[in-house]
Amino acid sequence: MEVQPDGSVVVDESITFSFAGPYEGAFREIPLRDEELIDELGVFESGTAYRPGASAELGSDGAPGTFGTTRTDKGVRIVWHYEADSEQRTFRVHYRLRQLAVAYDDVVDVNLKVWGDEWGERLSRLTATLIAPGRVERAWGHPVSVRGDVTIASDRASLRAIDIPPGNFVELRALVPRNAFASTLGMRVETGTGLERIVAEEQEDAAGYERDRERLDDALGSPFRTLLILLALAVLPALAIASFVGWRFGREHSSGYDREYEQEPPTETQPALVPSLLAQGGTAGSHEFTATLFDLIRR
Repeated sequence: MEVQPDGSVVVDESITFSFAGPYEGAFREIPLRDEELIDELGVFESGTAYRPGASAELGSDGAPGTFGTTRTDKGVRIVWHYEADSEQRTFRVHYRLRQLAVAYDDVVDVNLKVWGDEWGERLSRLTATLIAPGRVERAWGHPVSVRGDVTIASDRASLRAIDIPPGNFVELRALVPRNAFASTLGMRVETGTGLERIVAEEQEDAAGYERDRERLDDALGSPFRTLLILLALAVLPALAIASFVGWRFGREHSSGYDREYEQEPPTETQPALVPSLLAQGGTAGSHEFTATLFDLIRR
């Protein structure tokens, strides 16, 4: 990719496929952030330009040597058609991005996704080179979890990455002095300085990844302790819920009466009525007569 003096970015992607069997089409999803614009799209093979106007629907048919483009929710999709059968072919996808670079008072931030997350196959090797109109001050590769490195040589930043899993993206980010550009027509402009903030952001991102990796290494190095922690996290909440339910619903409600034995009858109910009340009906008999007699004697 080449950053122009006005901040626009011209991109040429060379994608090599090793086909096993017959194939007739490929596609590339080009993500666009808010305000970003894309033009000059084209597909080339061995110096020959593919003709525009073909369908850009996934799985569509088209004449070999043609391509089509369409807008998507995330950006632009480019689909090209060919005929290949158990062979290796290299295609070059060309386009220009405007409003991608962000100009601050001190630096211009160029952050481009050089490999998209739409690919369903593992990529064995990826190389990307950014050429700037002036020297490159800083450069990084994203995400930190991808194996690879970034090197700077004067006005170039080069990224190498290997063994990229399916569904993973790769970004190359570079900072170029603001005074290296002739204009800002092809970029967005933000007030204030950006160098210190962006460097701090990248350092925190790298530190966060290292912390996560150390936690993972520690967990793998102490599997018994990790198992105990996981069991505690699973069991303790269940015990707490069971204890609360037992305390709340598994005991008798208090009656507000705390006497263990009585010296006097607890109420003034007539003795002859008590058996009938307990039995919820019936007529008075010998028990009721005896209870009434003792009540009269007690009085």
